[in-house]
Amino acid sequence: MSTTKIITVIVLFFLLVNHSFADRRYYIWTYQYNTISQAETELEFYQTTFLANKDIWEYRLEVEHGLTDRLDFSVYQIFRQIPGESFKWDAVQFRMRYRFGEAGQYFVDPLLYVEYRQRLDASKPKKAEFRLVLAKQLDALNISFNPLYEYFFSPGSVQELGFDLGLSYEFHPSFMLGIEAVSRAVFYENEITTGTYLGPVVSVASGSWWYTFGAGFGMNKLSDTMRIRFIMGVDL
Repeated sequence: MSTTKIITVIVLFFLLVNHSFADRRYYIWTYQYNTISQAETELEFYQTTFLANKDIWEYRLEVEHGLTDRLDFSVYQIFRQIPGESFKWDAVQFRMRYRFGEAGQYFVDPLLYVEYRQRLDASKPKKAEFRLVLAKQLDALNISFNPLYEYFFSPGSVQELGFDLGLSYEFHPSFMLGIEAVSRAVFYENEITTGTYLGPVVSVASGSWWYTFGAGFGMNKLSDTMRIRFIMGVDL
């Protein structure tokens, strides 16, 4: 099945089912302070385009389930295509979030995020990620800051430190506009490289769906030219 047919089937599924906004994303890279409720299940579809010397198209299907009202768990199936190569199943990813307290209980709202990714190609490294979500809601204004650590291993060993930062404003319950900054420092054996991105993000919702779209423009010469992502979500 071609990439176009796969995307068409996924989009039609999202449009035909009954939606809600249990885990509506304000940003495309940054996580806000939120987990889905106990026993709720949500499906999300991601499309990400990395525009660089060799463009990469990545697609993710995520099934997310609330274990408790503060703890949720996700499984991702990740697919990837490089122009001139075949569309392939690339990785399986697992993610867990734990939300401390309730919104407004502390000066900033804290959440712990843990992720593990297993590539299907055994020659490619596995990845473990740990991030802390620190968020503040000031009426319609949301500020979310995610310091993070990523470890790529077996084979090899590479570490990354960085952050995702998002600022958004809810003009209407169906429309949010914001800006995001993403930065990574990659620690190789003999060198350190950095990549930084900055760009807009918009989240819209109607009576049956939510959709978040954004782009990050490379801010230094080691960054990709641009990274573009959109996310759709549905409550199962």
